[in-house]
Amino acid sequence: MANYQTKVKGDKLYHSVSEGYGAPIELFGFPKDGETPMSLVNIALASCVTMCVQGYFARFHQETVVASLVDSSYDEGNFKVLIGIDRSLDDKIIGEILAYIDEQCRVKRILRDDLTYNISLVENHDIQF
Repeated sequence: MANYQTKVKGDKLYHSVSEGYGAPIELFGFPKDGETPMSLVNIALASCVTMCVQGYFARFHQETVVASLVDSSYDEGNFKVLIGIDRSLDDKIIGEILAYIDEQCRVKRILRDDLTYNISLVENHDIQF
């Protein structure tokens, strides 16, 4: 299990800069100024879900490149997560992917128990990066 560490410097009202494992991340108190601590939580959940989708296909289908796009939003205790995957999916595979996310998403596991998650999956053959 990894040990996660970061240092965050605050230099003015509602502004911070992190020092962690990659490039520094600048955070603000208001979305109009840039990323906020809450947007990072949302980004973390969406990223973890994306990695779970990739992990599912690698583990069970030996595919390491699967185009996906995750759109996540948060409002008043509710996360809405829509996963688009560039391929045809039957109900069995969709159920397996959602169960895999539920089991493996470490970000979801550390968030409060009273939050709700509406996670759904759709075919999206127009994913472009």
